[in-house]
This record gives sequence, C-alpha cells and structure tokens, in this order.
Amino acid sequence: MFFYLSKLFWIFFNPINLLVILLLIGIFFQLIKKKIYKKIYQINLILFFLIVFFPTGTYLLWKLENTYPKQEIANIDIDGVLILGAGIDEFMTYEYKQMILNDRIERITESAKIIKKFPNAKIIYSGGNGTFSKPKLKSDEVANIFYKQLGVNTDRIIFENKSRNTYENILFSKQIAKPQEDEKWLLVTSAFHMKRAILISKKQKWKFIPYPVDFKQSKKISLKPSIHFFSNFTSFQKAFHEWLGLFSYYLMGRTDNFF
Repeated sequence: MFFYLSKLFWIFFNPINLLVILLLIGIFFQLIKKKIYKKIYQINLILFFLIVFFPTGTYLLWKLENTYPKQEIANIDIDGVLILGAGIDEFMTYEYKQMILNDRIERITESAKIIKKFPNAKIIYSGGNGTFSKPKLKSDEVANIFYKQLGVNTDRIIFENKSRNTYENILFSKQIAKPQEDEKWLLVTSAFHMKRAILISKKQKWKFIPYPVDFKQSKKISLKPSIHFFSNFTSFQKAFHEWLGLFSYYLMGRTDNFF
C-alpha cells in the first residue's frame, strides 16, 4: 500500500506539479471573487523564486552528499557488497535493443570495480521495478547484461528483483544475505541517497560501510542567486524527493531518525 500511496503522493508534490496546482487554485478563487487568491499567488511566487533563482536544491543535495564521504577501502577485508540498483533505463533498452544509461550509472560502473577487487565477497544487486509499469526487460536482467559487458563474472552476483523501493531493497537483501555480526558489508548507492539507505539498514540491524557514488554536487558550493534556472530546478526536484523520502520513512517508523 505504501508503494502506491508514495507514487500518488509524489504526483501532487512534485515541485513543478505543486506550482501548477497552486496556480490553478489561485485562478479558481480569483474567478469566484475570493480574495484569498492573492495570498496563494504570493506563496506560489515565493516558492518559484526559492526553487528557480536560489540554489536551494543545490544546498539540500550538498547536505545529503556530504554526510558520508567516500572511504578508502583498499585495506579493508570486505565480506559482502550490497548494490542498490539503478543506472539503466530498462524500458528504453528494450525498445531500442541497446544499452540506454541514465545519470545513476555509477552505481554499476563503480560497483564493477569493487566486485573485481574483492573476489571472495558475497555480492547482492538489489533492483526491482519501482514504477507502476511492468517492463518487458527487468532491471536485474539488464544489469546482468551490462555487468558482463564490463567483464564481471555475474555468476558471483545474487540478483534480488522483488524490491520496489529503498526499504524493500534493504529488507529483501538482508533475507538473502543473512549477515553475521562480525561481517563487514559495503553499501553502494548514490551519494544523495546514502543517508536514507543507512538509516533503514540501522533500523534493520544491518551495519554497512557506506560507499557513495554518483555525486551531483561539488564539495564547494555557492549560495548566491543565479540564472541557471533549469539546473536549480532540477537539483531542487531531486533533493526534495529525497528529503521527502527521509521524512516519510521516519513518520512510518521505518527509520529511527529523520536525519
């Protein structure tokens, strides 16, 4: 139920949709001669400036990405690696019959290096379908193909393909891994997504060494207003989705802390 509600909720609270909905509500009240429409227009305008003209999203992403800095793992004896799947568009890959990648592909390319570096580690790739649609080519099938193209022995990889969100990624993967108390597990996911994944794993009593990839922001950021409108909006949309996920998981008791 949570999966479907979260998708429907995001339709209304996606920043661009929210701005349009507020605008339509304002127009409606203006048409029926209710003065409240002025307040709604003001709120909409303030939100628009905060999202488009100010680097609000950039800061929120930077805050997430700098929670767990990238670690040096050369001298660590790793027992297992959990990779949270993403990076390949299975719908487009099936349609064009060639590998179509997206902006999170580092989860696979970086993890391929790790898999080769630790030949004795248990490897789990967790990547089901997080949409309402049912792809004809599943996420784990596409990942399997791409790993082979990168020279990885996929016989070593356990592909978990039932999960639909981050909570299920951790939950179902733990059932497969059955991690022991003294084992050292590496978690590979996008830097901005790592906080939520770690909080869920702590709740599930599964300790990880974070290995963030797919960084979106520089280590140094400017908080000055800019005319990079599309970039500002894109950053805010991605950041807002992740912070909303952190908040909703905390409210539902899937994590013990909001941040």
